[in-house]
Amino acid sequence: MPNLEYLGLEECSNLTTVHHSLKDSKKLKKLNLRDCKRLATFEFVSGVSLEYLDIQGCSGLEKFPSIKEKGKRKKRIHVQCSGLSELPSAMIEHQSSLTNLDLSGMKNLEKLSRSIGKLKHLVMLKVSYCSKLSSLPKEIGHLENLEELDASYTLISQPPSSIFRLNKLKLLTFAKQKSEAGLEDGVHFVFPPVNGGLHSLEDLDLSYCNLLDGGLPEDIGSLSSLKELNLSYCNIIDGGLPDDIGSLSSLKKLNLRGNNFEHLPQGMARLGSLQSLNLLDCKSLTQLPEFIPQLGTIYADRRNDSIYNSLFHNISSSSVPGSRSLLRRFEV
Repeated sequence: MPNLEYLGLEECSNLTTVHHSLKDSKKLKKLNLRDCKRLATFEFVSGVSLEYLDIQGCSGLEKFPSIKEKGKRKKRIHVQCSGLSELPSAMIEHQSSLTNLDLSGMKNLEKLSRSIGKLKHLVMLKVSYCSKLSSLPKEIGHLENLEELDASYTLISQPPSSIFRLNKLKLLTFAKQKSEAGLEDGVHFVFPPVNGGLHSLEDLDLSYCNLLDGGLPEDIGSLSSLKELNLSYCNIIDGGLPDDIGSLSSLKKLNLRGNNFEHLPQGMARLGSLQSLNLLDCKSLTQLPEFIPQLGTIYADRRNDSIYNSLFHNISSSSVPGSRSLLRRFEV
């Protein structure tokens, strides 16, 4: 079919093979194979006219097809939830002007190609639920326009230090899934020194990351634009929260739920913009730092009398005018 421009085989549940002669369909513009879950063999496709290729949900397809002849057209390629074990550099070369790259749900994906650094226009990158992905290439630091990086629910235990060159990044998450065996059996997560980078970062989610052994950098306070920080269930003990956390001048929401510290660093009293503090399920916590004047909401356990006593002591002893009325909600 030399004049074929569109081929739609979406949800063909019994399709196992795409014939190699498709490489000769040089007028093909759009090929939709979405959710062909039994597809295992797809070797070639012509790239002369190709604009759109969808293999999303092709969970049986482990190898990306060879695109014969690059062509001059921009290509949109969807691969999320497919069975690919690696992201070939050829796929990236065909999408050099890409702004959004969604690789989420690729359960066989073990690594990203170093050529990903060539996607200079990329604004959003998602690798969430890539359950075999254990690292990011250092070339990710070349993505100078990246604003959102979602690496949640992966095996990544330490981001490359080059990540701190991403000065347009606003959202960053390495959140993990709750482990039935407990965090003690999980891989320790280490967040590298900030080194004055990530100037625009507003939202950082490290929930369920195992930060037991000093996983947070001592200079975390240099994240000057950070507004939300989620450190819930990170296995943090005393000393695990750097005192420099008090330098997060823009921080409005801090989630420390489910950690194992007895005390919070005194530096937290300097969090002048903080509006919400979550201390639920912090069973070892016995004392709060000096009352934070702007704090509007505290979440804590009703069974923790020490927190109650510490909280109301700080409120009653505060010398800040109007501080008694600033705390609007104390939820248990």
